[in-house]
Amino acid sequence: MSEGMSTASSSESVDEKPCSSTAAAAADGSVDIMEETKKLIGKGNRHLVMGDVVSAVNVFQEACGMLAAKYGDTANECGEAFFLCGKSLLELARMENGVLGNALEGVPEESEEEDQPNNSNIESADNLDADEDEEDDDEKNGQDKEEDEVGNLQLAWEMLEVAKVIYKRKEGKDDQLMAAQAYLKLGEVSAESGNYPQALEDFQECLTIQLKHLPPHSRLLAETHYHVATTLCYMDQYSQAIQHYNSSIKVIETRLAMLQEVIDAAEGAGDAKEEKNELEELKLLLPDIREKVEDAKESQKTASTASQAIQQTLGGASTSSAFPCENGGTSSSAFPSTSEVAVKTSDSASTVTDISHLVRKKRKPEESPVKDTDAKRVKQEATVNGSGNSSASNGVRKGKSQEGESESPSLESSA
Repeated sequence: MSEGMSTASSSESVDEKPCSSTAAAAADGSVDIMEETKKLIGKGNRHLVMGDVVSAVNVFQEACGMLAAKYGDTANECGEAFFLCGKSLLELARMENGVLGNALEGVPEESEEEDQPNNSNIESADNLDADEDEEDDDEKNGQDKEEDEVGNLQLAWEMLEVAKVIYKRKEGKDDQLMAAQAYLKLGEVSAESGNYPQALEDFQECLTIQLKHLPPHSRLLAETHYHVATTLCYMDQYSQAIQHYNSSIKVIETRLAMLQEVIDAAEGAGDAKEEKNELEELKLLLPDIREKVEDAKESQKTASTASQAIQQTLGGASTSSAFPCENGGTSSSAFPSTSEVAVKTSDSASTVTDISHLVRKKRKPEESPVKDTDAKRVKQEATVNGSGNSSASNGVRKGKSQEGESESPSLESSA
């Protein structure tokens, strides 16, 4: 028994040794983190190709966590993992938006109306409370979904921003082109959230870097021109959008000419198979982009017509009347102009002043004839009596008393 127990314990210890040794090696950092993350990145890329975005996000996040723990968040080794994680998160957010839109489109609008006749006219308090609880639950679920969508976009932006910083500080051509791709995805994140000015800025930064390092027939240039044009259309800048659409068409046409030369130079029928497939694919893209150009031109005409109508409405209302005449035209004399109003006002003013001679003016108190006669009378008495200044002053006071108390003669006689 003791031998059996010893052999069993030894076998268990032998089985547990590999696990303990692997965990210790991982803890000590002896396992190559880069090899593990490369395997994870390859696995995540396969998930993206197969359309399993959720699994890709989980794998890339695991790789990002391992690299950040080993080298730091902004280390050069983290660039690829952070970029792929942000890219997959952006795709996940788009999928969730599409699923939410399809779910809302599939909800029947008349289902509640059909159920209403079966119910009683007066609902009980319990039914009302149950309906309110269901509405609260639906609102909470909708808010949770919106928070999840915003969280995915925000997380995608953070991952792509870190990847942009990592690649932009490097001077190599490949690193600069990866920085341009990070700018491109950042622009897509901003466009997805409705921040079109920021999206336009990111797309233009991407285009600036690509023009320095890419040949004129690169498909990446055509893609970036297309994104810039679409964003400008959202911002109602149709003239610039048409220019970028045409630039995208020009790049594709240059690419088609180059591919045709490669195909013609190939000897066998099986050669240049990839070039032929790309040639057919690009030929299918051109009509769609040309249709976008026509749509932008039509939108530009509509916008200019609307602006002209607004200007005519605001500026032309004071000079012409909106009331039609009997002959079908519009009357410009329905309302008098300012000059006519001024002339009429001046004429009326002149007629008013012509009857000024008919108005009898009231004499001022100091011009009263009573005062003049009283003053003359006082002077005459003074000269006759020879009383001098005192009598004159008495006469003046007497004249004033007569003027002020003319209405009460009984008081004068008693005095």
